[in-house]
Amino acid sequence: MCLPILYCFTCILIAICEAKNHNQNPSDASLVPLGMYPNNNGKSPLVAATYYFNPTSQLKKEPLFAENIETNDNDIQEQDICQAADGRKGSCYEATECVNRGGMPMGRCHSSRSIAAVCCLFEITCGESSSEQFVYFRNPNFPRSYDNPRICRVRIGKKSKNICQYKLDLLTLNLAPPNYGNCSQDVFIISGQNENHVIPKICGSNSGQHYYFGVDESGVVSLHMLLLSSYKRRFDIFITQIPCGSETLAPSHCLQYYTGTYGVIKSFNYDSPFLESDSSTGYPNDIDYIMCIKKESGFCSISYDLSSNGDGISPFAVGSSSETEKSLWRPIVAQCRDDYLTIGGIRLCSGKLNGHPYEEQLESLSRQDTTILNATLAYPTVITDTTPGPFVIRFVSNNANNARGFNLTYRQNPCK
Repeated sequence: MCLPILYCFTCILIAICEAKNHNQNPSDASLVPLGMYPNNNGKSPLVAATYYFNPTSQLKKEPLFAENIETNDNDIQEQDICQAADGRKGSCYEATECVNRGGMPMGRCHSSRSIAAVCCLFEITCGESSSEQFVYFRNPNFPRSYDNPRICRVRIGKKSKNICQYKLDLLTLNLAPPNYGNCSQDVFIISGQNENHVIPKICGSNSGQHYYFGVDESGVVSLHMLLLSSYKRRFDIFITQIPCGSETLAPSHCLQYYTGTYGVIKSFNYDSPFLESDSSTGYPNDIDYIMCIKKESGFCSISYDLSSNGDGISPFAVGSSSETEKSLWRPIVAQCRDDYLTIGGIRLCSGKLNGHPYEEQLESLSRQDTTILNATLAYPTVITDTTPGPFVIRFVSNNANNARGFNLTYRQNPCK
């Protein structure tokens, strides 16, 4: 009866020693278990692993990135996805394999892999790498803020050669705000994605935003947090790898993709505290990206309304305007020489219409079934789009007239 207990204890000691060796060699490209880092509040994966340790498993080294290994295109399966004890999403592995991959066992996993499987949570921070389907990228010492200047980079490799997209959910992203639209203190940059997938550089308050970008033609993707000043910033980004052919893939070149018949779309840094004279208010300069909305079955058009957040400010301030008060800005159809939003092929920017001159503008449009109003908070509908799905919005900014941005509610309209 003593032999199995002694064998299990010996295996745990071996795992601890190997983890320490990893920690002593930071230049090693293999994963370092996060529990081995100081100040991790006792979240050692080895502590959790002792509850589910299987002495019959063999510790083995896994290559970091998928281009170094042969993988099955169908290796990402629904039964391998789990919910960790803290509510986050993880992957099912045996405890020893989880620890060896740099994960944290967080409860049991009901998986077809093994009755001894655990829900393995992967979390990385500055200087680390992962090739897992689900991984959380957090600032050091999260949920506490990180105040020091630093270049913080992580690398994400494909779990399988059959990965076509990454999705990034910006669960928490509070960086130093822009200065007249320029991200001169902090900036979030992504590199290594498909060459024709341009991803804007952002800063400021962007919790709740998300990205999709293609990686079927690319290799390792790098996420860079350039922290160039002292600021109490926090970030927690959930990265999901999406297989080719998955129903959850976004249409090509859509940086943001929304599903459902109702939702909210905001410009980057819209949620920063708003002051008329504050240079840190507003979206970043020099960005150009596409937002797409899936046309749901049984719905034929979509309407966009101004979305009030209770501050009494009209939630559409894009580009230049003749108005002196930003609170009076309205979406109008114009040439929009600076920043603009394009919905259904119609270009919109800020201004104010008096009376009902928009009827002349409607006559000049090729789509007579489009409705354009002098939108106000009392009459919020900006535009109704009946183009074939997916519905597409494009936002473009230069560096001339930065403004607060847009906050729109969309609703899809049933077919008549």
